Amino acid sequence: MSALDATSTTINRTHAPDLIPGYRLEKLVGTGGMGEVHKATQLSLGRTVAIKLLSPQLAQDESFVARFQKEAAALATLHHPHIVSIVDKGSTPTTYYLVMEFVDGPSLRERIRQPPADAFEHLRIMMQICRAIEYAHHRGVIHRDLKPENILFDMQAGDLPKVTDFGLASFLEDTSARFALTSTHVAMGTLSYMAPEQRVDAKSADARADIFALGLIFYELLVGELPAGHYDPPSRRKPGLDPRLDGIIAHCLKQLPADRYASVTALMRDLEPLIPHYTTLSPTKLSRTERLKQSLARVMRTCLQVTAALLVVAAVGVLGAAWLRNSEQRVPVTPGTALTADLGPPSVQPLAGRLSSVEGEPRKVTLGEGPDKPSLLVSGRPLVLEDRKLVFPAVEGQSRVGLMRVDVPNMRGDQARFVARVNARGPELTFGTRLKSLFYGPPPPPETALLLLGSTGRYVALVYSGQGAPLRLEWNLGEKRGTMIGPDSPEGPVELELDVDEEGVLIASVGTKEDRRPVAEPLHLGPNWQDKRFGDEPVPALGCIEGMCQAENFGYTVRPVPRSGPPGAIVEAARQEAPRVAAPAPAKKTVHKPAPSRGKRSK
Repeated sequence: MSALDATSTTINRTHAPDLIPGYRLEKLVGTGGMGEVHKATQLSLGRTVAIKLLSPQLAQDESFVARFQKEAAALATLHHPHIVSIVDKGSTPTTYYLVMEFVDGPSLRERIRQPPADAFEHLRIMMQICRAIEYAHHRGVIHRDLKPENILFDMQAGDLPKVTDFGLASFLEDTSARFALTSTHVAMGTLSYMAPEQRVDAKSADARADIFALGLIFYELLVGELPAGHYDPPSRRKPGLDPRLDGIIAHCLKQLPADRYASVTALMRDLEPLIPHYTTLSPTKLSRTERLKQSLARVMRTCLQVTAALLVVAAVGVLGAAWLRNSEQRVPVTPGTALTADLGPPSVQPLAGRLSSVEGEPRKVTLGEGPDKPSLLVSGRPLVLEDRKLVFPAVEGQSRVGLMRVDVPNMRGDQARFVARVNARGPELTFGTRLKSLFYGPPPPPETALLLLGSTGRYVALVYSGQGAPLRLEWNLGEKRGTMIGPDSPEGPVELELDVDEEGVLIASVGTKEDRRPVAEPLHLGPNWQDKRFGDEPVPALGCIEGMCQAENFGYTVRPVPRSGPPGAIVEAARQEAPRVAAPAPAKKTVHKPAPSRGKRSK
């Protein structure tokens, strides 16, 4: 049983109580990635169970049925107190179903949102989750979708956490076609908790991908939020935490799988000494005197640690610098994820530009110069206009991400063209930045992106990371999401373009005129792509991560759906090509056959 999934493909519907022979459906309690979850009663024993139904639409798809059967096979091999067990499986004329034990308790996500608990309670929970994943790995099963929503608490069993939703599990040893459901170069799972190698190619991800997810969950449980960018160690965010936890979490979150723990057993070996009085039961509430004793003991330990550090600081200066470099590891986050995260309330900023909304003609918006004042919504970092260029200056501090969205309504049509000339540079090398690099390592490269933003976090992003770095095309359009790596970038500034034709085919390209070449394979959005894929008419946006980013010749054009009229007029309107925005004269568009992508693609 899993918590409500915002990306579910199922539609909640009412079923007859006697849909499943031998069971009575009581109520719908949630939806998962492939079906509905109902609370039900097993009539033969009179006990409460959870029944997961594959939606009738997906029941017609052999790949989804195979994945549904795979979840049953994964659960059937696992019998552990911290893993939701399977009771039965079967099918009806319209769907397939799994019968599982019913866990009537909150998820770990709800626990994280509650007031902070004692650190010992968090360690107890993580140790029990690790024991469940260790057992699954020993049985040859990788979960591949670990997240707080897939961990439920069984209150009747003593508040025990239980891992559920093995729908994306893979088998370590079974290579038969029965379980070979993951294609090469396809990312599967929940993006925020995926290991870097799993985002690129889920088929090649092994048990160490689960270890990466455990590190993210552990950090979020201790701190209350996911680590991102140049994250602070947990003990720095939450005073009083054992500093040894910093190294354990950093070891889990290494970018390369070979640098992480080799197994969950090795992770537990480092974690167990921090909770010598380990128990599966929740800790009892301490009296005021006992809490005072614990506080005094922590103060004494802190004083001893500070004294010891002062005695050896001169002798281990170089080692201390190396430790800082290791403890300040960056968790890789895709640019699209960083730019669509919560950057705080936006500010409204009018800017010089031009708006064209002549009836029956393409609707255009350009920025940089002109008599009109289009409204921009700026979040995160400040945006300035310098010599007709949109600029995110380099900044110091916590806000290293900036996003500008064009707030122009009624940009609706069946064709679109988004173009801008962009550049990105790292911060100037000063004595301060050189000293910081010595302790914390070199800063990450700056990245700038052209985005089409829809509703509820849906986007397409074309990302430029400086000369020599590969161009990237990212998208998150509900069920359709992934990344394609393109050719290496030339020296900036470079001209980027996103073009969607009348059939809903998106082509990302770099360069101008004869030098223009595709960045990746075409992305097929389909007809009515604005509402179907983006949820609403998308808006053009400019994003910046780290360093300094700038854009000029920023233009967005949409061609409205042709109105009813004489057939010849409609055909002629469909043949017209959108003129190039912010250019002195329209340039003839050269269509290149897309070259095979050198990178990874996932849908």
